[in-house]
Amino acid sequence: MCVRFLLKTEIDELVRNYRAQWVDENVSGYRTGDFFPKQSAPVVLEQKNRIIALGRWGFDHSFKKKVVANARAETVLDKSMFKDAARYARCIVPANLFYEWKAKDTGKKVRYRIGLQDASLMSLGGLYKLSFEQGVGPQLSFVIITTDAEGDIREVHPRMPLIIRREWVDMWLNKDTPVELIKEILRAKVGAKFAVEECEDEAGNNQIGKGIYGEQMSMF
Repeated sequence: MCVRFLLKTEIDELVRNYRAQWVDENVSGYRTGDFFPKQSAPVVLEQKNRIIALGRWGFDHSFKKKVVANARAETVLDKSMFKDAARYARCIVPANLFYEWKAKDTGKKVRYRIGLQDASLMSLGGLYKLSFEQGVGPQLSFVIITTDAEGDIREVHPRMPLIIRREWVDMWLNKDTPVELIKEILRAKVGAKFAVEECEDEAGNNQIGKGIYGEQMSMF
């Protein structure tokens, strides 16, 4: 499960890295730092042009007050909440690091920051959807796809965000990419070397323990 990530990269660099052709005006001056479910963060998506837009993290669920923050790679093409977006509305969530927590024998959860050893920016695979709220207008929301953990991450947590390799970005964002290729990306291992470091997070431990950053329901 991924319920927290860090992004400090400036928008101009994101534009260059993803060859974005348009930046939504709401993205300018976005708040850098840690992001949690229900907060808004920059995402990369492709419609007529490649766009960087601000989206709220989490899909609403009619039976829960908390948002659904993650979708499992193994079932994302089948589950009713995600299957249309998995075929036609894929996005990338740029991140410098993501975090996972590991329970110690004492019961305390210890936070680890996880990034790539050879790059400062990684592309987390996501899905997005647009909804319309009366008096507000179109609202963009996204979820982050998770998959089985690789390498040293397995010592911390069995799951990790799906990371889209640079050579996969165009295929991932293109809504016309055949579903068989999308399945290959969902199953593939990124094969990267990760930097996994323990870090202090007393406030985060308390909040994660209370489950206030969103919920990954077992059905997803």
